[in-house]
Amino acid sequence: MSGRISASRASAVRAAQQAKAVRDAARLQRERQVESALADFYEQTGRVEHLRATAQSRAEKVLAEAEAAALEPERLAREAVAALAGLGEPRDQIAELTGLPLADVRGILSEVAGAGRSRGDGRGAGLVAASVPESEGEVAGSGGVRADAAL
Repeated sequence: MSGRISASRASAVRAAQQAKAVRDAARLQRERQVESALADFYEQTGRVEHLRATAQSRAEKVLAEAEAAALEPERLAREAVAALAGLGEPRDQIAELTGLPLADVRGILSEVAGAGRSRGDGRGAGLVAASVPESEGEVAGSGGVRADAAL
């Protein structure tokens, strides 16, 4: 009888090993799939980061070029605001006509006046120096106090 128990036990062990081998093979297959999915994830996120960094670099370059190109038109626009002031337009009217906030008009006129005074070589005596009245409260031809003098 002991031979029969041993044969029965050996058969049971082989069946258990076979069942475990099937389970281990399935687990190994799943681990390979997990590894493959993670490799895909890391590869693609690396590509995303590279693409975004390249796009950011290009965008910064384009913006820098646009800012450089905008310097001259911006200067000319500021001179046009100064010319309006030189023609006797009150600051609030310049703001209304140009669509600029009054604070921006004031800032532009202050900068233009400062640039005209800083030249000191007489070249700034034209549009820039003549464009901003000496007294903020008076404008030539306005007959007295400007509407925005208190602003």
